[in-house]
Amino acid sequence: MYGVILAGGSGTRFWPVSREQSPKQLQKFVGSGTMIQNTVQRLLPLVPIEKMYVGTHHQQALETLRQLDSFEFSSDHLLAEPCSRNTAVAIGVMAKIIADKDADAVMAVFPADHVVANSENFIKVLQKAKSLALKDFLVTLGIPPTRPETGFGYLKQGTEINSFKESYHVEQFVEKPDISTAKKYLELGAYFWNCGVFVWKAATLLEELQKHAPDIHSQLTTLTGCLQKSSGKLAHLEMNEKGCEIFSSLPSLSIDYAVMEKSSKVALVPANIGWSDVGSWNALDDVCEKDSSGNILTGNVLARDCNNSIVHGQNRLVAILGLNDTVVVDTQDALLVCAKDKSQDVKKIVESLNEKGHSEGKLHATVKKPWGSYTVLDSGPDFLLKRIEVLSGEALSLQSHQHRSEHWTVASGSAKVDRDEETFNLKVNESITIPKNARHRLSNPGSELLILFEIQFGNLLDENDIMRHEDRYGRC
Repeated sequence: MYGVILAGGSGTRFWPVSREQSPKQLQKFVGSGTMIQNTVQRLLPLVPIEKMYVGTHHQQALETLRQLDSFEFSSDHLLAEPCSRNTAVAIGVMAKIIADKDADAVMAVFPADHVVANSENFIKVLQKAKSLALKDFLVTLGIPPTRPETGFGYLKQGTEINSFKESYHVEQFVEKPDISTAKKYLELGAYFWNCGVFVWKAATLLEELQKHAPDIHSQLTTLTGCLQKSSGKLAHLEMNEKGCEIFSSLPSLSIDYAVMEKSSKVALVPANIGWSDVGSWNALDDVCEKDSSGNILTGNVLARDCNNSIVHGQNRLVAILGLNDTVVVDTQDALLVCAKDKSQDVKKIVESLNEKGHSEGKLHATVKKPWGSYTVLDSGPDFLLKRIEVLSGEALSLQSHQHRSEHWTVASGSAKVDRDEETFNLKVNESITIPKNARHRLSNPGSELLILFEIQFGNLLDENDIMRHEDRYGRC
């Protein structure tokens, strides 16, 4: 079985922890790893790492690869999409890639940002789904509802499929219901939550795309022909210019709407697997441990006389007193406080921030880079102070600046600095100045993390004042 992990979401309801460059699936909320790492880990008993593929947005590609490096995931199995086009196009391209490699391949599709508490049952359900897929069914997993939920789509169970015990035809796909309808579905017992996990033969899915979404299917051969390896380190699959134009021109449709709601080949396998889509902060109630007062406390948190609240802190102390049913999320540059029953509306906060041009809507104070990260600590009209972290063996681009000079001081590790025709090796508490227009490169030749502090001086202190002359990550 091949596995396709869809990891291109923005996770705006988990702001301010989740942001555009480093969204929910790249964050740690439940379990030992980030959400995408946990997804890969629970699939490994059934899907070997060499048969896993990941689709994500191009802005998240390098960080995704870095998080999957410990699994020895192949970077050329990651497709960096040029823009968001929902799931139909992304799944179609992946199906075409896999079918061209293995004509009889069964592929399973998984969101990268869900929680599955019962991994053993999950694998058993997938094995049953694979048996159905081999008979040309498009299989979707249905989650037995535990409450009247208005935030999920539903699947109505039809007749049982011959010779497949507890596997059913899907009588109807149902959009997100109102609360009274959701209560009715719960009472009837023939309705399941649609969790977005699918299993089918790649060839069967392509046939159904051709029948029900011909505008998408007609471009898949061209799109896969437009795939190329990105330049630089951590090379992955991306579209060339023609591919980007075609991809962005295709309709933005979910695979449910494009195929599943129209196909006569859809099968339902009930999946009692402890599933949660963890769609917003209040969803942590279902998947995280609580204290004796029903609170979920993460990070450096001191709570007194609080009940049923979620508090997510980081390094600095967060003290809360007398809060009930409240969400508090503290990050380096933003603080969220909201009623727990309003956590679905956090997305509206992000939309407002982006409309008003606030960088906090998209970027963390700490900005991830292929070589490490930087954090803006302070700034003024003519200066900017950064903390820069460079991973072992990594290097920034060879670059120059027209509008600013820089002064670097090493705090931890060792640095190699190329400045015009000179090379300097700096240790802790040693410094160097980079004048305007000097060609320079910072790299970490050591085995430990390099931490240095950078002070910029000038009249233009942003990322636009970078001219790259050479770069191992293909960003010139």
